[in-house]
Amino acid sequence: MPGRAAAGVPQSAEGTFGDSVGVNVHLSSEPYCNDVGRLRQRLADSGIRHLRDELRPSNDIGQWRALHADLGIRFNVVVSPATNTVAEMMAYLDALGLPCVSAIEGQNEGDSDWFMSLPLAKPDWTKTVIDYQKAFHQALRARPDTQALPVLSPSVIDWKPADAVLLRPAADFCDIVALHPYVQRGQEPETNDDYASIAWYLHHMRDAFKPGAAVMATETGYCNAITTPGSGVSERAAAIYLPRMLLNNYQLGIRRSFMYEFMNGGTDPKDGEQNWGLLHSDSAPKPSYHAIRRLLAALGNARIMPGLDNGFNIMARSPRADLRQIALQDDAGRRILALWHAARSWDAPHARDIEVDAQPVEINGDGRPTAASMNIPNDDDQWRDLVPSQTGITVPVADKVVLLRLA
Repeated sequence: MPGRAAAGVPQSAEGTFGDSVGVNVHLSSEPYCNDVGRLRQRLADSGIRHLRDELRPSNDIGQWRALHADLGIRFNVVVSPATNTVAEMMAYLDALGLPCVSAIEGQNEGDSDWFMSLPLAKPDWTKTVIDYQKAFHQALRARPDTQALPVLSPSVIDWKPADAVLLRPAADFCDIVALHPYVQRGQEPETNDDYASIAWYLHHMRDAFKPGAAVMATETGYCNAITTPGSGVSERAAAIYLPRMLLNNYQLGIRRSFMYEFMNGGTDPKDGEQNWGLLHSDSAPKPSYHAIRRLLAALGNARIMPGLDNGFNIMARSPRADLRQIALQDDAGRRILALWHAARSWDAPHARDIEVDAQPVEINGDGRPTAASMNIPNDDDQWRDLVPSQTGITVPVADKVVLLRLA
């Protein structure tokens, strides 16, 4: 990662869990621009080093460059014919500096009512999106210094899979497919429901557009407006679901998941569009911010371990059938097992939290660990020592992610 990396994150972070985590921002808009100093501190403390923002004439290039130079932050830059020509985009990249940029992404949700209402999108919004994708892709590939810059596809609205097929001619002009895999009714991240599961989005939107291509989830997350049943989840449930979502996506091979979004867009608790943030609009953290911050502090530089039995020769067993586990190793060589039950933590029809009882999960097998410690990022940042028995380790696991560090 170019620039000064955050403490504890190696310079070569590609492929780590931390490298798979990003968040959407709107740095040129309120409330992001109301208190830049506090916003910057929240970003620094969060451990998130990938931001997604749209290229607009109002962008403060100096702020973007400073975030990269001081925090190692890089930007997934969304471009649109509605806000910049290809020549303007290239000039912006030169002014910003390519080390600040992780990828260029095509038109955001071109099938939205806003974009389709623009004169430039008439009479065929798909042709406008495809032509622009081709033009900026060719411009990037024509220059030696931008030839290797990853190009993401245009995106479509999460519940409009047929529109992915309409954009298929743009598949030749992208390296990675951008998906917006939101759940539709506040389901758990591991759901198998249609219009909600990662598998559904991969089949109906990735494979319908560019089969088998690499994927980034450039928008995903949970809204905290719960006044209408089914429209969102509580802050408590979001704090439980988001770490699971990021780990689940990472395990499934999603290159990067950009949560929507870092800060609430407003103060109306009944307006869903204003309540997606990890922070409130005054920069006060929600429980999800602290959960993500602690998760990245523990796992930011860790990678999935290859090999049989998750690389540990150790197996976790639970009375519940929905136990999830990911075996990782950090750059200090420590082995960490992430565990959780893929339980539903939110009752959408009744707009209320669900208390999930912890179950004893047994960790045993060949190569029994001689020492272990446990952390639950939702609760705090403390690692608590565990004493293995003759048969292994037993840990209580509910719906929150449990991290087990093994020696």
